[in-house]
Amino acid sequence: MIVVSGASGQLGRLTVGHLLQRVDAARVVALSRTPDDVADLGVTVRYADFDHPSGLPGAFEGAERLLIISLGSFTGLAPGHANAVDAAAKAGVGHVIYTSFARAGEPGQPQALIQNHRETERLLAESGLTFTALRFNQWPEMWNLVGIPAGAVATGVLPSNSGDGRVGHITRDDSAAVAAALLADGGCEGQFVEVTGPAAVTDADVAEALSQVTGRPVRCEQVTDAELASTLSGRGLPEQYVQGWTGLGAYKREGWFDVTTHAVERLAGRRPATIADYFAAHPGVLRAT
Repeated sequence: MIVVSGASGQLGRLTVGHLLQRVDAARVVALSRTPDDVADLGVTVRYADFDHPSGLPGAFEGAERLLIISLGSFTGLAPGHANAVDAAAKAGVGHVIYTSFARAGEPGQPQALIQNHRETERLLAESGLTFTALRFNQWPEMWNLVGIPAGAVATGVLPSNSGDGRVGHITRDDSAAVAAALLADGGCEGQFVEVTGPAAVTDADVAEALSQVTGRPVRCEQVTDAELASTLSGRGLPEQYVQGWTGLGAYKREGWFDVTTHAVERLAGRRPATIADYFAAHPGVLRAT
C-alpha cells in the first residue's frame, strides 16, 4: 500500500495523479483532514490529521511507503511532524518519504522555516525508520504569492534585492513527479536528496524569461532591501508578504538556493521545466488583476 498525506493540497493532488500513472489505483491511499475533498481522486481515502495523533497509526496502517508532506512552521519543529514520525514507527511503515527544503541540514541556515525541516530530518534519522528526505528548491509558484511576475510585465521592471544570487527553481509538478517515482519504485533510502530545476538562475534571468514568454521587454532592476519593501508595500501587499519576499531576496543573495542537480531526470525520468517553461504554461500569473 502507498499512502500520500495532505492529498487535498496542491502537491498532494499532483503526487497522486503522477502515482496513478505508475501503479494501480487499488494500491494508493489518500489521506486528508477533509476526505470529501479528495473523493474524486479515484483511490482509497482515509481521514488523517497530524495534530490529532491518536488516529495516525490507523491511517498509516499497511503502508509500504508513506509520503509525509511537510507543514510550515517558523517556530521550530512542527508538532504534527513529530506525531507523524512517531505514528509511522508504530504502524511499521516500510519507507517514509518526507518533503523537505533546499540545504535544510547545513549549519548557519538563516531561514526560520528551515529549523522545522532540519529537526524533522533528525527525527527521521533517529526513528529507526527507512526514510528519504526530498529537499525541494524554491517553487516558481512562490512568485505568484506576491504578484511579482504580473507587476514586472505590466511595468517592464522586475525589482530585485537578490543581486547575483541564483535559485534552482523546480516546479511543484516536477516535485510531485519525483515524489511519485520514489513512492512507486522505492530507492534513495537514507538519503537527503536535493531536487532542483535544470539550472540555477538569477532574477535577471527571470526577467529575460518573462520577456521571452510575453514578447514584452522586462528588465531586472537591483534595489536595496528597504527599497524593495517600500515598492511592495506601495502595491498594497500585506506586511507579512512584504517582509517574507524581501527576506527571501536576501537569502538568494547569500547563495542559499544556488543548487543544481539532475534528480528529476534520474528519479522521475523527465526533463524538469525551466522558469520560462513555467511562465509559458501559466499565462494567468502574468496578467495584472
